[in-house]
Amino acid sequence: MPGWGVIPSLRFADLEGAVRFYVDVLGFAVRRGEPAEGNVSVTFGDANLMLESAAEFYSDGYNRAIRERLGTAGPAAYYIEAENLAALWERVQAAGVRVVDPIAPRPWGQSEFTVEDPAGNWLTFWQSQPAG
Repeated sequence: MPGWGVIPSLRFADLEGAVRFYVDVLGFAVRRGEPAEGNVSVTFGDANLMLESAAEFYSDGYNRAIRERLGTAGPAAYYIEAENLAALWERVQAAGVRVVDPIAPRPWGQSEFTVEDPAGNWLTFWQSQPAG
């Protein structure tokens, strides 16, 4: 049975707000958990993300490290395939999401755009372009 592979874990000071953003704005689905638990698994097609905050099940040292890193920018961007990129693009524009890079075709055969979540994480949504 195949496993889930690598699942990025994104940390938030306001986990409830992050879950609302991912579910209500971007269209992710909650797989398990809720903000009060400190850990929520969300999915978008085949993509899986963990949305987390400092929580009592972590050690004091780990919680301190999470809090220290909140709000710091990293160079990572998460690539997520979208079935209907155009509709998602319209959705994020209507919601006023910060766009880092607008929708555009790329020379490697896909269209994509990049947005920023409430904690500053970059999410690049992409879709293969039809051949021809």
